[in-house]
Amino acid sequence: MTEQTVVTRFSASERRPPAKSPSVLVIDPDRDFLDQCARFLDDLSYSYKCVTSAREALKTVIQDQAIEILLVSERLPDADGLVLIDDVRARIGFTRPLAIIILANRISTELALKSMYVEAVDLLSKPLAFDAYSSALRRATQFVETRRVISDVAAISSFGERLERLVAMLAAVSDDTATGTVPGDKELEATLRVIIGARSLRSRFFPSQIFGDPAWDILLDLARAKLEGQQVSVSSVCIAAAVPMSTALRWVKQMIDANLLRRWTDPKDRRRDLIALTEPTADRMREYLTMAHKSFSTL
Repeated sequence: MTEQTVVTRFSASERRPPAKSPSVLVIDPDRDFLDQCARFLDDLSYSYKCVTSAREALKTVIQDQAIEILLVSERLPDADGLVLIDDVRARIGFTRPLAIIILANRISTELALKSMYVEAVDLLSKPLAFDAYSSALRRATQFVETRRVISDVAAISSFGERLERLVAMLAAVSDDTATGTVPGDKELEATLRVIIGARSLRSRFFPSQIFGDPAWDILLDLARAKLEGQQVSVSSVCIAAAVPMSTALRWVKQMIDANLLRRWTDPKDRRRDLIALTEPTADRMREYLTMAHKSFSTL
């Protein structure tokens, strides 16, 4: 195996990763050490990849959106491990949380301080003990989950306000060209299909994760369902959000808590829940679509 070779070992189908567990990337030039890490990760039922260089690590993190835990050797053949961490974060931005575990042959005070600077969740010395390895991964998983929740809550807390501002902005744009004609449901449906189609087209040219707006996709899908007189299940709207199911469910919960959505058990099939816009949200979405329709009509 060359320095740039990627070693990938995913757990067998009967050893699925724990629910909501992020994938792990181990970065170390020692192939024997990578084999040891692979055995530990198999035993702990994590999905993972192993690479031997900073260049391959950077490429793998960017390509594999499931990777949210990095085990990084402090010394790599083509870069300093801590410099690599800064580079990874600069490349992925705020698209996903990232938990860092530093690997070292010897732990020094200087390395401990550097690890704090890059916000590492743990610092492990080689050779690794299974218990220490397992505990570090558990803390890293908790760190990722906490960061996800904080990010979702911060985003949703102002979502209703941003939607109102969007409606007001479109209204201001349309005031000068308003004809006084209120579009009907069929016209609003056509406008909504254009908006949804444009968003779908966008994903052909840009990675969808860089936009990070599942709440808007959920609102658009539920607005479509309301206009078409359809009932939508929670699982269906989560699929429409085009993000992992666990992420979509967190957004749905936050939007329900913010009174943007309402959820209830399907009386015809109590095994599933239905979801819809609340009346205030439905009114705001209709206003938005009305203003968007008028704006499109002027093009």
